[in-house]
Amino acid sequence: MARAGRRQDDEISVAELLRETGATPRSLGGPPEATPARDEDTGDGYRERLEQRAREAAAAQQRAGRRIRWVSAVGGAVVVLGSLVLIAVTSESSPGRQAALTPDSLAPATTPRSTTPVPVKPNPTPIPTVLRQTESSAPPPRSQAPPAEVETAPCVVRFSVTDQWNDGFTAGVAITNKGSETLSPWTLSWTFTAGQRVTHGWDGKYSQSGSRVTVTAESYNATLAPGATVSTGLNGAFDHGNPPPTAFTLNGARCDAG
Repeated sequence: MARAGRRQDDEISVAELLRETGATPRSLGGPPEATPARDEDTGDGYRERLEQRAREAAAAQQRAGRRIRWVSAVGGAVVVLGSLVLIAVTSESSPGRQAALTPDSLAPATTPRSTTPVPVKPNPTPIPTVLRQTESSAPPPRSQAPPAEVETAPCVVRFSVTDQWNDGFTAGVAITNKGSETLSPWTLSWTFTAGQRVTHGWDGKYSQSGSRVTVTAESYNATLAPGATVSTGLNGAFDHGNPPPTAFTLNGARCDAG
């Protein structure tokens, strides 16, 4: 406290101020005073507490690590399982898998050999015809004579087998008009002697009834002038040999075999 008789503007020294206030002087640049150690921070008990705290902290870290590993493992398993389910669903619903589940049936090992390609004529384009059997295809008697009392026409028919395999063949038929009159249209007939069957024909409309085969002209080759030759062809099948026919009729009249 200030002295009773001192005025406010009187000067006072630091020593007097310290004596009056009871403060302890301290150097501003010196080291701080050491804090007195507590009894609980020293000795064996303090060390044991520090070791216990360290063990508890390590145990907490281990527990946290185990939880993290467990969560990671469960999350990874869920992701893998979800991926497998998605792949399975996608595979089951994909068109490629559905098509793979229903493969096309295989052709039998005894499928007959495909027929020889039809020859191509430059002009006009041949129109293949598909035959329709009107009677049973059972083999007829070995030989059948042509109809009796059939007049003979001035014509020649050449039947030539151009290719043959174990159960089929390809043949060409050439008709030559040896007379002096034009034939328009023309119709050719013959009888197979071994039960052969016509399966495909060109440059003529083929039909078969039993062993009897009939070929009618197409619109582009219906006229057969004197001395002219018209050609047609066929693919056929056989079971008991393939001898060529030898008896032909053209427009109902017998033709010579060339």
